[in-house]
Amino acid sequence: MRMYGYTTEELHSFYGVLDRLVTEVADRELQITVYDMIHRLFEAADTGIREPERLRQAVLRGWVAPEALTETIELHHWRAA
Repeated sequence: MRMYGYTTEELHSFYGVLDRLVTEVADRELQITVYDMIHRLFEAADTGIREPERLRQAVLRGWVAPEALTETIELHHWRAA
């Protein structure tokens, strides 16, 4: 996992994704640490994923049921901020 070589805009977007993920993880009462969320996000970003929803899915994969990765409840806050 590398945490360098990203633009300011990308890092700002990553921060927004993580901010929303912390809330979602708490709402779902998942036992994933912020460190693990950051690690998963940057692993996905290292492969070229930049879209907020795809980053969210990469972080949550394995923690929620596959169908929950694409559920539409309260995902309006995942649209580009």
